[in-house]
Amino acid sequence: TASQNMSEDWKLYYWPSLPGRGDFVRLMFEELGIQYEDIGRTKGIEEIIKKMRAEDGWPVSAPPIVQNGDFTLNQTPAILEYLGKKYDAYPKGGLEEEAHAMQINLTVCDLMQEGHDSFHPIEKAGSYDSQKEAAVPYIKKFKEVRLLKYLKSFARALKMNESKGGFFIGDKLTYVDIAVFQALRAVEFQFPEEYDKLCTDDLKAFKERMACRPNIAAFLKSPRSIPFCGNSMM
Repeated sequence: TASQNMSEDWKLYYWPSLPGRGDFVRLMFEELGIQYEDIGRTKGIEEIIKKMRAEDGWPVSAPPIVQNGDFTLNQTPAILEYLGKKYDAYPKGGLEEEAHAMQINLTVCDLMQEGHDSFHPIEKAGSYDSQKEAAVPYIKKFKEVRLLKYLKSFARALKMNESKGGFFIGDKLTYVDIAVFQALRAVEFQFPEEYDKLCTDDLKAFKERMACRPNIAAFLKSPRSIPFCGNSMM
């Protein structure tokens, strides 16, 4: 319940100036009514680096990282699945639905990684500005070839579940809906023409329904929501 959620001591470690992968987790917390501290924004980048380099506790290599008491976890798809299981945003239809949910979850991660990497073809951790010229053909290929593959996959999955209320899996919201919603937000921001041209009406309607959910709508209008940086689908 919401009251139980509010008693948790969740912390999110993610870069304070980027939505990036952090917004997948922020949206889960916000939609499910879970109170959390966004450490990068409240205490600064130093705390994130300290967490990554800590020699005690469960190893975590990169943000987003979540912590609740002694429990620590990183990797976006693992965090989303865990929170979905813990807070009743997880498929109820058995092993096959759970597997399909994870398939979509990992496809979202592939999309975000490939989109990001098209802006960073030389040095993945380097700035986009330092490799902007080299990135041009990679971004072009991603927009013109690769993006459609991902959007078609999402559209087919949504269509196959259309009789159950407009969710991706089952008849109620799961962590997968949050994951696809954030991916579509990133695509629309970064590639608005391609989003308009390649996204099916069903996918666009799904995104709008998600954006209108009260907790998500409130988050997106609040200072807790960080604007996209302008490149790299981040």
